[in-house]
Amino acid sequence: MNSVALPNKTPYQNTKSLDLDLNTIEGTVPGDMMGHAFWIVPTPQGGDTPWFNGRGQLYRLDFNSDRVHIKSAPFETPSVICDRKIQEKSQWQLWRRLFRFRNRGGLARMNLLLGVQNQCNTALQAFRDPEDGSWRMMATIDSGRPFEFDMTTLSPVTPVGSNSEWKAMEIDGIPGVGDIKFPWIFPMHMSGAHTAYDEHTGDIFLINPIFEIPPAAGLIEPDTYLHVWDGAGKFTTTRIIDDNTGKPVVIKQSTHQIAVTRNYVVIIDTAFLIEYMRMVFSGVRTEPQSAYNQIWFVPRSQLDGGAAVAKHVEIPRECVHFFANYEDKEDWVTLHLVHASGHDVSESLQRWDVRWPTRLEFVPPEFYGSPPGVYDQQGFGKYVVNAQTGEIKSSEYQFFEDFWGVALPTYSGIQGTSPGQFENIWVNFYGYMSEMVPRRLVELYANHPFRNVPVEDLPSWKEAGILRWSPTDMEVKDFWVVPRGTSFTTPIYVPKQGQSNELEGYVVAMLTVSSGQSEFWIWQAGNLAAGPIAKLGHPDVQCGFPLHSAWVPEIAPRSSTYKVDLRSDTDINKHKHLPGWIRDIFENDIYPVFD
Repeated sequence: MNSVALPNKTPYQNTKSLDLDLNTIEGTVPGDMMGHAFWIVPTPQGGDTPWFNGRGQLYRLDFNSDRVHIKSAPFETPSVICDRKIQEKSQWQLWRRLFRFRNRGGLARMNLLLGVQNQCNTALQAFRDPEDGSWRMMATIDSGRPFEFDMTTLSPVTPVGSNSEWKAMEIDGIPGVGDIKFPWIFPMHMSGAHTAYDEHTGDIFLINPIFEIPPAAGLIEPDTYLHVWDGAGKFTTTRIIDDNTGKPVVIKQSTHQIAVTRNYVVIIDTAFLIEYMRMVFSGVRTEPQSAYNQIWFVPRSQLDGGAAVAKHVEIPRECVHFFANYEDKEDWVTLHLVHASGHDVSESLQRWDVRWPTRLEFVPPEFYGSPPGVYDQQGFGKYVVNAQTGEIKSSEYQFFEDFWGVALPTYSGIQGTSPGQFENIWVNFYGYMSEMVPRRLVELYANHPFRNVPVEDLPSWKEAGILRWSPTDMEVKDFWVVPRGTSFTTPIYVPKQGQSNELEGYVVAMLTVSSGQSEFWIWQAGNLAAGPIAKLGHPDVQCGFPLHSAWVPEIAPRSSTYKVDLRSDTDINKHKHLPGWIRDIFENDIYPVFD
């Protein structure tokens, strides 16, 4: 017996460029919505390759009076173009196979001769141009440099930061050999998909860690850097030192998100465990993520290009996403954590996964490659921490009995900024579907130190939907659940023209209904319980698995002169070991796009 009406097709994404008006399926589009909403969506590759691992597709909604226009286009970075052109070649079959990018350990797509593909398929960051104040935007990923794009055409324009400004993963210190620099034209730059932007100063903060990799102990020295960028010039890069050890901060899992306050940048070793050995050897055993948050508070006054000493604090109950109030009077920083409760989103459902609680029933093929379903309750936590002393003045948390799978939050304003104080956070919840819960992960996290629901008491089904969380009152103020068979993904807050209160605005979300069709639903932000006031769609709009979103009040053709010269930054002529037909791809198909 299935616990939920399954979709009638595996995830599919129309990767053609679109430029059309959406049809109103139900309700009435409010005439006072303002601005433009963006989504970045990985394109599923099929089989049991993780849905996260795919070329990005950009979507933009334009709110024009009583109609909504959609524009979408593939987001192709140089490594994605290179991958596509290699796959298109029919000649030189042996060479083509040797230089093909392949999915390694799920989350990485790489080639041992060319390097790591930067798909820029995870999140978006809007920021103002320092010269004329116009809005600009970049697409991001946890394992590569961001790429800025023109918001009118959706075309990538330039990487953010040159290769020389980013610290790449390299092997160093082999006795008798010395440093080994991988001869990759596409080096691996670890970062964080959620950058931080200070609207008051115009500073953009990007993290660049060199992770600890246990099998490579002594060969790869862990390190952590913060880049501060003004949107116009070169980075100011500062090494971050742990005050407990006097050595560089060690990241063991990921830095999916950072946050900025008036005086600090907050770094968390987030619960998205990147297992490097599985990139090379897919059969390596899955390791559990930590149940504790390692947090560092970096004084912004020390981000001057040298070294900054960060206060290290540990808070239990891991998170992937978090926020911080901008105001930090007397060094008291308020953190808002979305607690994961052992939910391991770095994993994906495989064709050999057995559905919990059975021992013989495999997960349905429709879900191959999907992030796994949750196997405990999630919720929010609020912590007030002194960024100088590490004292935790208060800690509150609330886990939800009815809202399982809390995932992708949004709030009023520019995503990636920090309001003085968070008043409302809207977040989708995926619910609980036993078809998506694999036995191997339930057993791996059965003894999680902060488990709320014993594994033998896990339900068979919980509803999906959207809720509004009040960080002030630490309670759910409003919610709406969707019909069975509907996949509720990324929401974004869209203001109302002339609003005086953020509850007067709207929340727009991308959903997949039981037919497999993608739709956009609109709620009044302060009254989710009334249900969607409009549902929009079009037969040509077919999305994969949306990740993060962004909003800006207006768009215009990009006017900034900031641009990294790709021909010198990624110079194919310096890689003499690569064959001529690979060099031809760069000269004919990559460089002209970014000239």
